[in-house]
Amino acid sequence: MIELDGLEVSGVSVGGVASCIDLPALKVCVDLGVILDRTVARDVVLITHAHADHLGSLVQHVAQRGLRGMPPATYVVPPGIEQDVEALLEVWRRLDGGELAAKIRPLPPGEALSLRPDLQVTPFATAHRVPSQGYLFERVGKRLAESLGGASRAEIKARREAGEPIHQPTCEAILAITGDTSIDGLVAHPEVMAAPRLVVEATFLDDRVTPERAAAFGHIHLDELAELADRLTCEHLLINHVSARHSPSEARRLVAERLPAALAARTQVMVSRIRPSAD
Repeated sequence: MIELDGLEVSGVSVGGVASCIDLPALKVCVDLGVILDRTVARDVVLITHAHADHLGSLVQHVAQRGLRGMPPATYVVPPGIEQDVEALLEVWRRLDGGELAAKIRPLPPGEALSLRPDLQVTPFATAHRVPSQGYLFERVGKRLAESLGGASRAEIKARREAGEPIHQPTCEAILAITGDTSIDGLVAHPEVMAAPRLVVEATFLDDRVTPERAAAFGHIHLDELAELADRLTCEHLLINHVSARHSPSEARRLVAERLPAALAARTQVMVSRIRPSAD
């Protein structure tokens, strides 16, 4: 488990192996490259893209909810892949002989989905080798309309009783998760780089893979994040999707060495492993 200013982020994220990020306080998880027992309870699952290490355990999630008597979950997917995802489930229904009930919901970038009265999530376009998107979580609320600034309580009450709106909506970013993307999918979204908590992929960390090669794969190289340090105004940065070629200790060392000190000081690395590691 990793804590980002009081917000718990847990799960698994190993490049090319499996990714499933759980957000208990928000009651959602992002991607299903592996099934984790605690994520079975998530009624909403946000899928960044359809590579097997991010979607391969979808049917297990669906099946486990059915076995436990839970209602069908909603699986948010990038627009354009929903029919293929439905087709995958239909094949499994024939093989399994069960209902495998699920709600597949395409959600385009820029369209907000309400998760609860005070929380919404909005996809943003990323740049990967297949249709992909990240997710920006925002706290929503309301405050007194600016037009009523300085108004007396009596005037505010009178306007409310007259049916006039006295509040205006507020929206505050709390977390962004990129999913798999090249650096272009990050720099295109200043609001994502400015989110107070940012979970960003950095699959490649050293000179064994160049930034150019990383981009060709649709991924980010750590050196590209270092070059963006002045524009990454997030308060907490969590690097995930690190290649399995890097041990946990090596990943932490490279991040500390290759990022500018000010950025490294507010950066953590998600080094969860599916199988035990001696490191």
